[in-house]
Amino acid sequence: MKPHQPSLKVFFEMQNLLEKAENNGFAANENELTALYDHVAKNMEMDSACFLGTLMLNTFIKSRSGKLTCENIYLTQYDVPQIRLFDILIDKLPYVKYSQQMVNRQIASLFANVEEGALLDIGIGLGTQVCNVLELLKDNASLKKLVITGIEPGSEALLKAEKQVMEMQPQLPFRIEFRGIPGFAENMDLSAIDYGAENLIVNASLALHHIQKSESRNRLLSQVKLLNPMAFFLVEPNVNHFEPDFMKRFRNSFNHFYNLFKTIDGLEIEPNEKSALKLFFGREIEDILGKTETDRFEKHEPASNWIERLASTGYTLSSEQLSIPVQSEAGVNIRYSDPGFVGFSFENETILSVIYAS
Repeated sequence: MKPHQPSLKVFFEMQNLLEKAENNGFAANENELTALYDHVAKNMEMDSACFLGTLMLNTFIKSRSGKLTCENIYLTQYDVPQIRLFDILIDKLPYVKYSQQMVNRQIASLFANVEEGALLDIGIGLGTQVCNVLELLKDNASLKKLVITGIEPGSEALLKAEKQVMEMQPQLPFRIEFRGIPGFAENMDLSAIDYGAENLIVNASLALHHIQKSESRNRLLSQVKLLNPMAFFLVEPNVNHFEPDFMKRFRNSFNHFYNLFKTIDGLEIEPNEKSALKLFFGREIEDILGKTETDRFEKHEPASNWIERLASTGYTLSSEQLSIPVQSEAGVNIRYSDPGFVGFSFENETILSVIYAS
């Protein structure tokens, strides 16, 4: 697959050099790669293709030679506090902003006429999305109890999530309980967990692509299905980084992140914040292109793959019931797409998918 803008000279130069380096050995092409890196690094402020090329070439050169060629870029040039970057992701970037808004509203709607509910959030992080769900439930007159179970590898993050969630209790007309479980969901027996209430909803936003093995993904989806949830929400990037072939993965990655970076270019934020946000995604690029197959965790899959997994596990798709907040923002178009997901697209590239199943 070639990028949708055939004039992208940077992409074709990178592709040719990386193919030679892969086929002939890194050392034979090190000088050419370094020269191209120097060129794109000088122009990264003016062109998203050059910015992306800088990150990709740095990752490739570092992984082959052990040299960190642009350490200064990561440490000094675009110093924006991480909390500010998270605010931008949630409040400004349409992919995160509206995917969570769609899911949150549907969760609140499903809890509208029940006396008790349970919410399992796989990859709860710091609990920001759950707090936004609670905000939508402030006027819920029927709910008496909501039990929130959060799964997250980091114990420190879980403690922060619990604190943030429970601080909302005084604002709510119903009782909330928080149960944090440290670890990886794919290594757990989800059926052995006490969710504390009926009417279970399961949410997995930008979490399941970290599961490394295909069979582990299938097993997790099967476990969730056996819980018989009212709803299962899955938000995932729509790109194939599960692909083991390096050059195919490189082409997929360039298309995906180039369009993501162009979206960032259109946001109403400061220039240094745009650059810092691109560097934030640079950490994913390092995983996708710089690590061995057994060490990679950013293994995104296309929506069609997830839907195939869900269908083979017996799920019913209901994505068309999701309410789309806006049709378009910052060049991102949001619409229902076959086969059964809501797609977030920039130009001709669908960047993100939202799936509603049960």
